[in-house]
Amino acid sequence: MPFSILWGGFAVVWEALAITRTQSPLFIIWGIPFVLVGLYSIFGRFIVKKGRKIATAYGLTDNRAIVCTGNRSVADTPVRALPTKVDKSRDGQHVSVTFGYQGAMGLFGMYQNTGLDLLSLGLGQNVAFFDVPDTAGLLMALDQVQAGPGATEAST
Repeated sequence: MPFSILWGGFAVVWEALAITRTQSPLFIIWGIPFVLVGLYSIFGRFIVKKGRKIATAYGLTDNRAIVCTGNRSVADTPVRALPTKVDKSRDGQHVSVTFGYQGAMGLFGMYQNTGLDLLSLGLGQNVAFFDVPDTAGLLMALDQVQAGPGATEAST
């Protein structure tokens, strides 16, 4: 976030100086894309993230995790064969679960769920459930799926 504010602040100052102190339209036009990128990284990404959150549905079957985003995208992955990373929110009200190897010290998925996902296009983002409010229910279902068939019968 601090880099976003620095970028946006510099771009706005550049554009303000270009508008007030120069006669060249090139400097004014040159600064517009930088201002737009700065505004997106400061504010717009949260709007994009909220819109994606509304349009996303998660599913967990007996062996797969499925993520549907709107009418455009369906991603799935096996649950038992891959490592799982579970992150709880600070207040414990939400949980995020990432399926699969993070690769390169987790750098491939570092922009997931930030609204800046476009920075990591082509890097093979993982299937993940983000900010699920039913923390206990998701973790219990995930434990059952990862234990495999017959685990509940053996424990009873």
